[in-house]
Amino acid sequence: MRSLFLLLVVVNISYLVWGVAFSEKADTPKVITLPTGVQKLTLLSEIEDVDVPTEKQSDKKASSIKEDVKEQTMPSRSCYSLGPILDDDNLKKLEQKFKQNGVTTKLKSITDKEPKSYWVYFPPEKSLEDAKAVVNQLRIAEVDDYFIVRKGEHTHAISMGLYNSYSRAKYRLSKLKKLGFNAKVETRYHDVTRHWLDFQEISTNPLEDNVWNKLDNESPLQKIARPCVDPLPSNS
Repeated sequence: MRSLFLLLVVVNISYLVWGVAFSEKADTPKVITLPTGVQKLTLLSEIEDVDVPTEKQSDKKASSIKEDVKEQTMPSRSCYSLGPILDDDNLKKLEQKFKQNGVTTKLKSITDKEPKSYWVYFPPEKSLEDAKAVVNQLRIAEVDDYFIVRKGEHTHAISMGLYNSYSRAKYRLSKLKKLGFNAKVETRYHDVTRHWLDFQEISTNPLEDNVWNKLDNESPLQKIARPCVDPLPSNS
């Protein structure tokens, strides 16, 4: 009986030792080496501060992409002023050419006073007799090309010539001064109107230069770029 009891104790102790050893072996983590070229899979729970785009951010990015594509595909416009056009007939021809090319123009006219001629003269005398006395002195000095003004605001003045350039008028003055005469020069002005045509070009339909480069009796026209700040009428 005692022998049976001891046998049971030995069996229980052996089973306990075997169970503990097996449990420790099972709990020991096994390290697995990944094959070369295989990327390790990382769980989201292992990543800190993951920046996951929200639905609003995704919509905003998609909208931005659409706008970029729209800007790249839409035609652009460039605005210009063409001129100066001095002749009214040429202005009508040019407006007609633009119209034939499907471009609407906006007319802008600027009027300035510019020198037309230079008048060399002696100021008006008090009477016709005094003016004739000055003329006699000119004859004695063998000066020609003059006349007495008989009416207007310069009545009794002595005209010594009308010149297109200031240099020629100054030359006339210098010759008279050498002879002892103090004449004067007066600039005559006239109104000059310059016309400019504002228009716009579309990148998909640019204009050819021959639309405006063959106008008769006209100085070369300038095509000046300007900001597209004021809207022009739509191309017809």
